[in-house]
Amino acid sequence: RTTPTTSIVELGSGIGLASLALALSSSQSPCSIIATDGSPSSIRLLNENFDRYFPKDCTTTATNNRPSAYMLEWGDDTAIDSLLHNQHLLCGKYPDLIMASDVVYAHSAQRELFHTISRLCPPQHKHGRVVIAHRWRANLKEEESFFEMFDNGGFVREEVGLEYYTRDNSVYRKRSMMDMKYPVSLFEMRRS
Repeated sequence: RTTPTTSIVELGSGIGLASLALALSSSQSPCSIIATDGSPSSIRLLNENFDRYFPKDCTTTATNNRPSAYMLEWGDDTAIDSLLHNQHLLCGKYPDLIMASDVVYAHSAQRELFHTISRLCPPQHKHGRVVIAHRWRANLKEEESFFEMFDNGGFVREEVGLEYYTRDNSVYRKRSMMDMKYPVSLFEMRRS
């Protein structure tokens, strides 16, 4: 659920599917959605997709939620500060929600991703939330080590969405690892 004051940052947006879905589904409650990526070609693609679904000459309620595309390389403190203080985006406030989907697979970028999330949701930002959808791949230990950074870095981590699975052994999973039927986990983190 969003409110008119909700601000959302998507990290590693790619084509912007999550930001588009959120913007379109919350059209009755305007919010600020910022889709970020570290690739200039992704930023161009994000803007093209946002223009397609939210034409600038359109005046419907849905256009209030048109996402903004923003170049952000993980771990770049200057870029993070620029995003936080951009007068058209976050205006010096921390985002209410940071979301990411399928961004943990590159082990070499995990520390930078965690650093970026920690800067956008610092210890004093108690009402901020981080939601990461993760598809488990071959190296479970490396991938789990990313999520352990949250456990050791002042966040409370919870795997959410398990209530939608039945307890029948053919479907239910306590943890969604590679050898299970559903190798996707949805984690919510908040400051402790």
